[in-house]
Amino acid sequence: MNGNYQKKSGGGKHHYENRGKPETGIPKEKVTVFIQDEDSTASMIQACEKFGRDLKYNKVSTSQLRNAYGSMKKLEMTGWNPTTQRQLLLIKPRLAYAAGRHGGGMKDLSSVVGYGIDAVGDSEGNFKRFCQFFEAIVAYFKAAGGS
Repeated sequence: MNGNYQKKSGGGKHHYENRGKPETGIPKEKVTVFIQDEDSTASMIQACEKFGRDLKYNKVSTSQLRNAYGSMKKLEMTGWNPTTQRQLLLIKPRLAYAAGRHGGGMKDLSSVVGYGIDAVGDSEGNFKRFCQFFEAIVAYFKAAGGS
């Protein structure tokens, strides 16, 4: 058993309960504020710095991160138009697939980026802040030595 499980007493069989892994990711409420509030930049950067380090220590590879990030950058370069929102939403199933395949930090990345995509809605300003948010995660992942 790894350190996340603790043996429970009682009964003849061994029972274990999950004590939970350390807090990783960024809560949905915070991600929504980061995407929808222009004045949240300083706190967003702080959260992205910690999350980028967490991704590195949770064994996310650069190629896994770049796949999702590359999709977002293509959308950013084409600009906000009627199909951007649909294409942005389609990043979520790609991340879910990668999370199911690789687990670990990819599950955290899929959740956090998914929260950000949900927060964009149909707002071009929110989309721009989402792009900045995702870019900050990638930058701090690389700064932490992500491979």
